[in-house]
Amino acid sequence: MGNEITNAIVNKVTEEATTGFFEYIFNLYNQFISIFPENYQWVVSLIIILAIAAFLFNLIKKNWVWIILLVVIFPGVLPILQNIFNSLSKMVIGK
Repeated sequence: MGNEITNAIVNKVTEEATTGFFEYIFNLYNQFISIFPENYQWVVSLIIILAIAAFLFNLIKKNWVWIILLVVIFPGVLPILQNIFNSLSKMVIGK
């Protein structure tokens, strides 16, 4: 019994340690978006992406060096965009 608990703890710690930054962000986003009904997830994703875009636009407008930050953050925005397009295609196509 004690060995199983130890193995479970070691597996959990190893899994968390090998999870990269973007996987962690994707998991957080998926946990957050799963709170909402599937029909409204694209709306929430659209609001999030518009807020991020407005924030980045204001930030870049003030200082061009922040363009580098945009290049670093963009991969984290991909699951949000994917959710919007998948939900919209399901709604339009009906599949």
